[in-house]
Amino acid sequence: MSLALTHFAVGATLTALATLYLLPSTQYARTLTLCGGIWGMIPDIHWVSPVYAAELKTLHSSVFMNVFWFHETLDVLDPTDSYTVAAAAVGLFVGITLVTDRWGYTIRERATPAMGTDSPIEPLRSLTRLTQIASTVAVALGVSYLGVGVAHPGVGSVQPMYLGIGTALIAGGTLGLAGHLTRADWVTHQVPLTVRRGLLVVGSGGTALVGGTLLAAIVRNGLTATAVGRAGLGALLGLLALLLAGLRVADQDREEPPTARNV
Repeated sequence: MSLALTHFAVGATLTALATLYLLPSTQYARTLTLCGGIWGMIPDIHWVSPVYAAELKTLHSSVFMNVFWFHETLDVLDPTDSYTVAAAAVGLFVGITLVTDRWGYTIRERATPAMGTDSPIEPLRSLTRLTQIASTVAVALGVSYLGVGVAHPGVGSVQPMYLGIGTALIAGGTLGLAGHLTRADWVTHQVPLTVRRGLLVVGSGGTALVGGTLLAAIVRNGLTATAVGRAGLGALLGLLALLLAGLRVADQDREEPPTARNV
């Protein structure tokens, strides 16, 4: 079980990030962050509750406690009440608080035309940059999962899980990177339109072919565990193929003038 301080710091950190990136601007950002930290500690309320303490404690290990900012998962990952983990969580919380405060100050600067607007925090605020980083991390983790699933001798019967998670992470990360790459200024100005379309055609066609082959595993082998797992990967690749095709269409529509499309 993690220390209460760890749960508070993790909950407050994730709430601060959600407030910064996902929620509309609000003057109560710090209040929301504080409430998020408290929300992360709620499953430990049995320690101080004057009534129904035993009943509340039985709920503590439930997987549903992950609703409270992954409380149950933190207890599993940190079973020894590590002070090092608590210190790291607090340090991360302090760092994120500095980022959010700096961004709030930048917003106030932009309210005055005479003030500068090119804050160094801008890349961290950008959802585009955030998704680029997340996509890159997803691909790296996916490759790691696939490597473990293929090469590690101890995975045994859970090998399909490693392969499935790895493929999903790589597919999702590749989609995110491909989406940003096709819209980058240096790509649209330096890479010929035919080359961009050709790469997207090959990507969407290839993933559709592989995905369809995996989907056919159920038809060939029936409803076995392996066939269902392969079919799930096939469906994921089929979705990726459709999304890549959508990127190709969007790229084409952006390049062609309206008059050319209406002729």
